[in-house]
Amino acid sequence: METIAAIVDCAVATGLGFHLARLWAPTAVWALLIGVVSGGICAVAYFGTTVLAGELMPHALDAGKIGFWFLMLIFAAPVCGALGGFAGYRRAPPLNPF
Repeated sequence: METIAAIVDCAVATGLGFHLARLWAPTAVWALLIGVVSGGICAVAYFGTTVLAGELMPHALDAGKIGFWFLMLIFAAPVCGALGGFAGYRRAPPLNPF
């Protein structure tokens, strides 16, 4: 269950980075930064939701697996978010200067 949640978290980080960078990024560097921040937010949200689920349903989740996947997500989610942010920036229509 923890593994599936981590994979879904990376997908959410990619989609969130894509959407936010498409809306707000004026340059490619900003798109990457927006993606990294959205990935970090998703990693922290994963940790919070799995800890909450572990507290509400005792013995349903393994604390070691939660910690392992959180450590992996600290590095993987910002990378996925940055890739999504860059892709969103590349797909965005040009900004209207007027």
